[in-house]
Amino acid sequence: MIVYGYAKEYQYTGDGTLMIKVRIPNIHGPNSQSEYKGNSVRNYTQDKDLPYYQSLLLPHLPTTDEVVALIATNDNDTDFLVIGLTGGRYSLNITSP
Repeated sequence: MIVYGYAKEYQYTGDGTLMIKVRIPNIHGPNSQSEYKGNSVRNYTQDKDLPYYQSLLLPHLPTTDEVVALIATNDNDTDFLVIGLTGGRYSLNITSP
């Protein structure tokens, strides 16, 4: 199963593995807590608490809020691998023409 999320940070491990901190909206809540319009949120994960996921080699390092594609590495959908960049970015103020 492929899911999409927003890259927040990245780091390299000691062996050179790229790890990317990703917000997956279905799991961690929307990119901005303000999208709840003042309602309290039980299952919202703060950016500082988001997990890092291992990544394949990418054409460039992701910038904050760049959309990444991930694939589940087990049947429980609890562990993911970043497989690519989509070219999209998060924007809070999208309006229809």
